[in-house]
Amino acid sequence: MSFIDNPKNFGLAAVIIGIVSILAGIVAIVRGALADPIATGSVVAAVGTLLYGVLILGIGLPIYRGEDTNAFSILGKFINFVGLATIVVYIFVGAGMIVDGDTGTGVAEIIVGLIFGLILMWIAKRISDGTVDTLDKIIWIILVIVFLVLTIVSLIGIFTPFLVDMDIIDMVIAAVLSLCSFVLYAFLLVAVLSNDVKSKMGM
Repeated sequence: MSFIDNPKNFGLAAVIIGIVSILAGIVAIVRGALADPIATGSVVAAVGTLLYGVLILGIGLPIYRGEDTNAFSILGKFINFVGLATIVVYIFVGAGMIVDGDTGTGVAEIIVGLIFGLILMWIAKRISDGTVDTLDKIIWIILVIVFLVLTIVSLIGIFTPFLVDMDIIDMVIAAVLSLCSFVLYAFLLVAVLSNDVKSKMGM
């Protein structure tokens, strides 16, 4: 088993992203609460960041502990997580906009998040329901393209913070998060291309 297709590394990367997101959410909430006047909209939106961290931590920790090592199972759980996290984050971002008086944009954000999130959760359920047909093959092709693009983008993201004017701490955090994202998406790309997942999705 290589570094990329090791579920424990996937779990560790998710845990790191979760911890950083939780801390970032807490810091944003405190900054917004201490601002004069209080930045209520920012505080509400930051709750979404905190909850995102909690959700991905809930996915990553059991995988890191070795409670789930099946690539197909992890794939389904991660897509479901992304769907749920999308709904949660967009709801709080939209609510923050509404609190700040931008009701139209806020409502639009919530609606978009709900639609996109529910579609992802449906896809997660669809690929793990045991049935195999043309739709599964289409989903497989889409997943390959998406994870390939995200793998490349996150790989580039490891180096780009060092090419811009940023504080050293922000630079390191951005690079580490991109590295963790690369580990996640590379694992998922390898998983989708594996014979086990391909056979379960009719490829």
